[in-house]
Amino acid sequence: MNFTAAYRIFTALFMLIVTIGLGMKLNDFTSVIYVFVPLLLMLGISFMPFFKQRKLRLILFSAPIVILYGFGFYPWLTNYQEVAVSSSTSTLDFIIIPVWATLYGAGFVVLHEIGLGVARAFDCGK
Repeated sequence: MNFTAAYRIFTALFMLIVTIGLGMKLNDFTSVIYVFVPLLLMLGISFMPFFKQRKLRLILFSAPIVILYGFGFYPWLTNYQEVAVSSSTSTLDFIIIPVWATLYGAGFVVLHEIGLGVARAFDCGK
């Protein structure tokens, strides 16, 4: 099994765990979109040649999403009803956390590519 296939299996299992863990707590279609769009992006990029060329690009893109979902967003989602009652910014947090996770992942890939370009520029000068 190659790395890309293992990545896709991991992403699918992660989506399944999130789905089972949330159960039927998300009854609003908009909230389902915010939960699954970053996860579907993780799965979708594994089919793009740009990301398939280097394994590190896949890891850099997906790491912030997995970390923020696993340690911050997912526990918060399971208590969404209680948080929504007690916090005036709960809906805003619900939108912002997945967006920031995706932006962090894309930013890490961009920084990685800039670093590779700089390394190649210094290497070509020798």
